[in-house]
Amino acid sequence: MRISGAKGGGGGAAAESPDSLHSIAYAKVLDLISEGPIVGLASGLQSVYLDGTPILNGDGSSNFQNYSVDTRVGTPDQDFMSGFPAVENETAVGVALTSDAPWVRQIQNVQLTAARIRFGVPALAQTNTSTGDVTGYRVAYAVDVGVDGGSYAQVLTGAFDGKTTSLYERSVRIELPKAKTGWLVRVRRVTPNAHASYIQDTVNIEAITEIIDRKLRYPMSALVGMSFDAQSFSSVPTRSYDVKGRIISMPTNYDPNARVYSGVWDGTFKQAWTNNPAWVFFDLVLNDRYGAGKFVDASTIDKWQLYEIGQYCDIMVPDGKGGQEPRFTCNCVIQSQADAFKVLQDIAGIFRGQAYWGAGSVIATADMPSDPVHVYTQANVVGGQFSYVGSERKTRYTVAQVSWNDPANQYKQAVEYVPDDDGLARYGVIKAQITAFGTTSQAQAHRLGLWTLLTSRYETNTVSFQVGLDGTLCMPGEVIAVADVNKAGRRIGGRIRSMSARAVVLDKAPTAAAGDTLTVIMPDGVAQARTVQSVSGDTFTMTAAFDSDAVPGAVWMLESTGLVSQLFRVTGVEEVDDNGQITYTITAAQHEPGKYAAIDNGAQIQQRPITVIPPSAQTPPSNVRVSTYSFTDQGIAKTNMVIAWDAADKAVNYIPEWRKDSGEWVPANQTGGLQVEVAGIYQGKYLARVRAQNAMGVTSIPAYSAETQLTGKTSPPPAVTSLTTTTQVFAIQLDWTFPADGSANDTAYTDVWYSKTSDRSTATRLSMYPYPQARASLMGLAAGQSFFFWARLVDTSGNVGPWYPTGAGVNGQSSSDATQILSYLTGQITKSQLGQEVLTPINAIPGLQQNVTDNAAAITAEQQSRISGDSALSTRIDKVSAQVLVPDMAGDTGGYAGSTTVYAGVWSEQSARAEADMALAKNIETTTAQMNSSSASLLAAVRTETQARVDADSAQAQQITTVQASVTGVSGRVDGLQGQVTDLSASVQTNANAYADLNGRVNASYTIKTQVTANGRTYVAGIGVGIDNSSGQIESQVLVAAQRFAILDNTGSAVSSPFVVQGGQVFISQAFIGTGWIQNAMIGDVIQSTTVGANGQPRWKLDKNASLTMTGANTGSGYAVHDDQGGRAYDGNGTMRVRWGIW
Repeated sequence: MRISGAKGGGGGAAAESPDSLHSIAYAKVLDLISEGPIVGLASGLQSVYLDGTPILNGDGSSNFQNYSVDTRVGTPDQDFMSGFPAVENETAVGVALTSDAPWVRQIQNVQLTAARIRFGVPALAQTNTSTGDVTGYRVAYAVDVGVDGGSYAQVLTGAFDGKTTSLYERSVRIELPKAKTGWLVRVRRVTPNAHASYIQDTVNIEAITEIIDRKLRYPMSALVGMSFDAQSFSSVPTRSYDVKGRIISMPTNYDPNARVYSGVWDGTFKQAWTNNPAWVFFDLVLNDRYGAGKFVDASTIDKWQLYEIGQYCDIMVPDGKGGQEPRFTCNCVIQSQADAFKVLQDIAGIFRGQAYWGAGSVIATADMPSDPVHVYTQANVVGGQFSYVGSERKTRYTVAQVSWNDPANQYKQAVEYVPDDDGLARYGVIKAQITAFGTTSQAQAHRLGLWTLLTSRYETNTVSFQVGLDGTLCMPGEVIAVADVNKAGRRIGGRIRSMSARAVVLDKAPTAAAGDTLTVIMPDGVAQARTVQSVSGDTFTMTAAFDSDAVPGAVWMLESTGLVSQLFRVTGVEEVDDNGQITYTITAAQHEPGKYAAIDNGAQIQQRPITVIPPSAQTPPSNVRVSTYSFTDQGIAKTNMVIAWDAADKAVNYIPEWRKDSGEWVPANQTGGLQVEVAGIYQGKYLARVRAQNAMGVTSIPAYSAETQLTGKTSPPPAVTSLTTTTQVFAIQLDWTFPADGSANDTAYTDVWYSKTSDRSTATRLSMYPYPQARASLMGLAAGQSFFFWARLVDTSGNVGPWYPTGAGVNGQSSSDATQILSYLTGQITKSQLGQEVLTPINAIPGLQQNVTDNAAAITAEQQSRISGDSALSTRIDKVSAQVLVPDMAGDTGGYAGSTTVYAGVWSEQSARAEADMALAKNIETTTAQMNSSSASLLAAVRTETQARVDADSAQAQQITTVQASVTGVSGRVDGLQGQVTDLSASVQTNANAYADLNGRVNASYTIKTQVTANGRTYVAGIGVGIDNSSGQIESQVLVAAQRFAILDNTGSAVSSPFVVQGGQVFISQAFIGTGWIQNAMIGDVIQSTTVGANGQPRWKLDKNASLTMTGANTGSGYAVHDDQGGRAYDGNGTMRVRWGIW
C-alpha cells in the first residue's frame, strides 16, 4: 500500500510582551521638629525612625537603602538646606480615576506656585482572547484647571501607553496661574474603562502636593530634611525623632548634666539644654516667640522660688529598679497653640505645683517640704474662729492609673497602676485616672500616683479663717501653722507681753516643760523657733536668744513631743473690704510632711500629734486570734480558750466576745490588756470579736478572728440520780438530784420532758432549767390529772446526757383530795379582793350612830317622817370644791309637826381634788329620815358614795350605796316585836368597783351585801362577781357568803330545792357527773350501772346491804350475786348453777 500526503500546520504557545513601563520614586520630606535652637538628634541617625524603625541600628548597620538626612538646629542664621528648593506639602488621596467621574480637588492657598499630581497604575495589560498573548494597553488622561471659580481650561494631556505588571507611578506638575480665591484642579480619564476581565487598566490618583517655589532658611526652626527610595514604602512613612530639645536659660552655677548647683547663685543665667521642669517653666514664661514673654518680663517672675524648686527637682531618688534618677524631669513636645495659663499649669504640675499671678508677679509653687512661714492662733484670727471642712469620701482615692510615655515603646502611652493597700482596706476601690504630662519615666509616674493617693488620704481637711494685716504675710503655696485650742485640746498659742534676750513673757503660760519649742513672730514677719530651757510662771527662758526681740503683742506658739500645731498649705488669700474695714480670708489645705519620704523611699508615715483630745472614732484592734491550752484541775481535764489581739491606737480598754457553733455572742471580761481566757470550753467552732474603747468611751467596730475549730470536752454528762414527783393542788411538783461526785458541775441546764403516756416517744419538752436548779412545778392542771416525766443533763459544751428514767417515765398526779382542794380554794377566795368585799361588814353611815344615841325617846305611836312640799327643805349645793357643805336640816327654821320634832334632810358632799400625782372627783350623798318622841328615836338613812380617782399609777371608779335603819333604846312593843332589844341595826350595800394601774393590775367587781347587827354580833349575807389578775393570771369568780345557799325551783305546783349548801354540806336531789374523783363515798341505798342487761336489769348493782349483782348483757343470759355469805351464779331461767361461800 502506498500512502502519500502532506503535514498540516501545528499550534503555537501564547506570548507575553515584556514590561515597558518602569518608575523609580524618591520621597523628599522636610520636617519642622522644634523651635530653635536645640541640641539636635540625641544619637545621630539612630534617633531617626521611619514607620517606627530606626535608620541605623545600635551596631551601626542600616535598615534602609538610598536615603539621605540633613538637619538644622534652628539657629537665627542657619543655612538653606540643599535639595529643598521649594516648600512642598503632599496629601495622600488614594482614589481610582474613572471615565464616568473625574477627580476634582479645591486648592485655597493662593501662595502656591504649582501643584503636583502623582498617578499610580497597579497593572496595565491586555490579553488576546484568541491567542492568549499578553500585550500593552493605553489609557489617556487630561488635567484641567479652573481659576477663581471660572470655567475649566485644559492644561495638560497624557497617556499611560505600554505594559506593566507592578505598580507604576508618574508625577505631573501643574503650574498654577495667579488667583485671588483659589483653584479647582480636575483630572479626567479620557480612555473609557474596559470593564473586562482580560484588560487591566486601573489608574489611581495617589497624592497631590502643594508647592511654593522658594529657598528658605527657616531661622529659629529646627529642621530635618530627608530623601529616600519610595520602593521601601507604600506611602510616605511616619517619621519620628529622638532629640535633645530647646536650649534655654538656667542659673550660671547649674550643671544640667551632673544636676549640681555650685556655690551661691548670683541671679544670672546661661544658655544650655536641660529637662528640669522648673527651668522649662521659666523659659515658657519669658520667651517672647512661643511663650508669654510679650506680656511679662524677668522682673515679674520669682526666680528665687524657681531656684528652690529646681534644686528639689534634681534630687536623685530611687527609680524602683535598683538605680537613681532625678525626682522630676520634663520631656514633652508642645505641638499646638493653647491657653498660656493652662500650659504653665501643666508644666507646674510636673513638680506637683501650681502657677498664679500675685503681687504683680508670676509665682510658681511646689508641694515640697517647707517650714511654716507664719503662725495663726485664736489671738490673731477674727473672732478666734477656724472653720474646717473635710474632703468627700469619693475623693479619697485608693487606686491610681497614671498614663505616661514609654521611651522603650516609641514613647507610646503606657499606664502605671498604683494601689494604696491601706486605703483599699478602708474605703474600697476609688479610682483616680491621671495623665503624667511630660513624663517618660515609669518611676516618676509611680511617684505621681503615690502622691495623689497619699495626699487624698492624709490631707483631708481644709481650713478657712479671717485675719487682719497678718493675711499679707502668707501666699498661696506656702505652709502655715494653725494653733487652734479647740482642735489641740489645750492652749498652745497667744501673744507675748515682752521679750528680753532669752526671756520671753507670755500673756498666759500654757502647760509647758523644758525641751518644748516656742515659736515667735519676729518684727519682719518671719517665724523663729527656740527650745525652752525653763519655765517660771509666765516667763519662759530659751536655750538661745532670738535673732531680735519681738514687739509686745507678737504671736507665739508652743509645741512639744506630745502636741504640735496643725500644718496647712495656703490655697488662697482673698481681700475683703467691709465698709472700709479690710480683712483677709485665708483658705488652706491640710499638709502632711511625712508623705514625701513615703513617696520617694517608701517610709512609713507617722502622723503628727495635733490633739490631746481622744478621737471620736476609735480604730479597732487587729490580728484577733483564738487558741487553747489544756490542764488538769482536781483530776478533771479541762481546756481553756485564749482570745488575743494586737493593740489599737489610743485604746485604753478592750471588749472581747466569743461564740460557739454560730450560737449567741458571749461577753468575756473587759480588759486593758491584749488577751483574755475563757475557762472550760468544749469542742466546736469558735469565733471571737474584740472592740477597742478609748478614754472618752468611744467604741470601735469589732474586729473578728477567723472561725477556728477547737477541741474541748466531748464526753456526755451523767444522768440525774433521781426524779420524783409531789402531788399538789392543781399542780405537780418535780424534784431531781445531781451526782454527788461533782461530775455534773459543768451542767448548763436540765432538760425535762413530759407526756400523758409512759412512752417517751410521745413526750414534749416541759422546759430547760439552768444548773443548779433542781425543782420545778407544772401548774394550772385540773384535779387528778396525770403525767409521766423524764429528765436529762446538757453540759456547757452542748453534750447531752442519758435519759432518766430510761424506760417508762416517772408518774405524777395533781391532787384529787376534795378536802385539800376545798381548803386551798377557800384560802384563795378569802384573800382575793372580791372575797374581802363580800365578807367585810358594812360600815355604818358616818354620824348616824351618834344621831341615834343623842335622840333617845319612847315610841308611843306609829310615826312617819316625811318630806313634803311645804316642809323646810335642805339646799343642794352643786358647786364642787375641796370642802364639805352641810345643808340646813328641816326643822332648823322652826318648822315643827305636832309635838314631835321631825327632821328630813339630804346631806350632799361633793369634792374635787387635783395634785401632782392624783386627780380625784368624789360625790357622797346621804339621805336620812329621823323621828324623835319622848321615849324613842327611829333613824333611817341611805348613803350613796360615787368616786372617780386617777393617780400616778392607777385609775379607779367606785360607787357604794348603803341603806341602813336603826332603832336604839326601844323599850316596849314595836310591830308585834316582844321583848327588849338593846341594839338592833340592819344594812344593805351594793358596791361596783373598777381598778387599773400602771403595773398591769386590773380588777372589776360588783357586790351586793345585807347585814344585821344584833346582840353585839354581825351577820352578813352577800354575793360578788369579779375579775382580777393580782395572782399573775386572769381569774374570774362568783362568790356567795351565806349560812345557807339554795337554788329554788317554783315552776311546779310546789317549790323545790334541787341544790342546797348548808352547814358545810351540799345537798343535791339529782346529779349527772361526767368524771368524778371520790375520796370517800357513803351510799344510802344502791349504786348501779345505767346500762340495762337481761330482763331489763342493770348490768351491775351494789346496794347498802353489801350485795353486788351482775347481769348478763342479753335476754336469757344469767346473772351472779355476791354478798356477805359468798357468791351464786344463775342461768337465764333463774336456776342457780354455782354457789360458793357460807350457807
